[in-house]
Amino acid sequence: MRERTGRGRLRRMFEPLLPLTTDADLVAMATELVGVAIRRRTWLFVLDDEQRLSPIVIPMDGVPADADPAHVAILAARLGELVAGVPGAASVVLVWERPGAADVRMQEADWIAGLAASDAPIRAQLVASDDGVHLVDPAFAAVVAR
Repeated sequence: MRERTGRGRLRRMFEPLLPLTTDADLVAMATELVGVAIRRRTWLFVLDDEQRLSPIVIPMDGVPADADPAHVAILAARLGELVAGVPGAASVVLVWERPGAADVRMQEADWIAGLAASDAPIRAQLVASDDGVHLVDPAFAAVVAR
């Protein structure tokens, strides 16, 4: 489904019962559920094996700004445990919410790259900033979709 934005552009809207098979679907979902940044928080969304959003949404406060390798390993392990413990779960989507510009900051880049290099079942990572929600390429820790 699409709707017109204030500038006449079409924006893809999130449809909760349909699979989130494309990056645009993920951005639409995070835009609708997280929106623009209000505070520093990390969101976890669980997807099933058909890439549909489960009702499990976990907002996490207090994730350290600096991605110590031990913290990255702990979060990666917890993500694996979460997916293993939820019937039908296959992966998670992380949204790094924080005020400011959309450009990926060094601390976020360390978290994003560290988690992407782990065995955690991560479908995608996004940044929610003052500029909206953007998909991040974990290999380069840079915004790749606006």
